[in-house]
Amino acid sequence: MLTIKQLEAFYWVARLGTVDRAANKLHITQSAATKRLQELDAIVVEPVFESRRNKSKLSAKGQELFALCKDLLESVAHLEELQSSTRSVARILQIGMTELVATTWFPRFVGKMKDIYPNVLVQPELVHLSVELRAKVLEGSLDMAFIPDAEMPKALTRVELNSVPFAWFCAPGIFPADTPVTLQQLSESAVIEQDERSIITQLCRRLFSEAGVEPRRLFGGSSVLAMAGLIEAGIGISCLPESIVSNYVSTGRLQMVRTRPPAPSLRYCAIFMNNPQSRIGYSVAEIARQCSASA
Repeated sequence: MLTIKQLEAFYWVARLGTVDRAANKLHITQSAATKRLQELDAIVVEPVFESRRNKSKLSAKGQELFALCKDLLESVAHLEELQSSTRSVARILQIGMTELVATTWFPRFVGKMKDIYPNVLVQPELVHLSVELRAKVLEGSLDMAFIPDAEMPKALTRVELNSVPFAWFCAPGIFPADTPVTLQQLSESAVIEQDERSIITQLCRRLFSEAGVEPRRLFGGSSVLAMAGLIEAGIGISCLPESIVSNYVSTGRLQMVRTRPPAPSLRYCAIFMNNPQSRIGYSVAEIARQCSASA
């Protein structure tokens, strides 16, 4: 008879494409995942994958079993909720985030998670680029990520969080404090950017392009605080989240620049895979939404 553990191993190998990714998702060793697959193969008799080496393509029998697995695992997850409520389900939740989230509302989120889900251990992972966080959720190495909103694959569920205001910053005295500055004037200073795959970098480049301006660009790394240090040193200007560098402004180390048009803002969202365990994903995303709203 097939067991839930064997079916889970098959489901996640089929979903993620490799035994290694499935093992990471299930928090088991690769050898344990392989053993469960071998046991399932022996019971089903017909091959569930097109090839023993290639786990990315299901056979006709595998496609049939995958559809049944999805429904069955959803039912099992629902039964577990009815039996003891998701609040008492013991599990590890691997959550990825950007520096902005980690330095603003994430501590409040962890505290609320401990109150509501005391048996859920939150394991954070800091990754500076949202494209990399999205890839980690898709490959199963992260259960959830808090990232700037963007177009998402159908395999992912997204829940809107807060909108994050950005502003341009310079060393004190470079631009007028009370008079709006145009992008042409702003471009007289070097623009310190993050990675070109960063959403805020792309938005700022679009603003300059639409204004017909091509500023001198400098790569400032991935850390917002490191970029703030470069700005303070007079190396250039940059578009940063207001909440992270507010202390720099209040202590006179940086100056916020009023611009016309204004700096862009970013809407953040929580993303997680559409899978049989996604019920808790919606609950956790709602906690994140509440915490981010008060950031």
